Amino acid sequence: MQLDHFNITAPWSQLLQVRDFYTNVLGLIEGERPNLKNNGFWLYGNGKPIVHLMEGEVSEQQATKPYLDHMAFLTEDLQPIKQQLDSMGVASEQRDVPGRNLRQLVFFDPVGIKVEVNALV
Repeated sequence: MQLDHFNITAPWSQLLQVRDFYTNVLGLIEGERPNLKNNGFWLYGNGKPIVHLMEGEVSEQQATKPYLDHMAFLTEDLQPIKQQLDSMGVASEQRDVPGRNLRQLVFFDPVGIKVEVNALV
């Protein structure tokens, strides 16, 4: 089994901000999306639609805040992402994972979802 994608549901004005955030910060690319009943976007990484964005107030029957803590991505170099976040005025925290050759950059997207980007060091 492998992870297929994450879906973020938000009102349209916020969804546009979220789309721009993930394309500008992580370099994801807006791509083909089926003609679904709700407006939205699919953002691709390595040729796969890994972040789905959908217009709405809540995600289907999930009327309260979900327990999802964060989503994580893997990259080869954290510096371009850190520089982009800094240029946008987005706070981030860089930390090393104890006992692992792994450095993380942690920040929040425009709708408050915690994002972790990992790189081997």
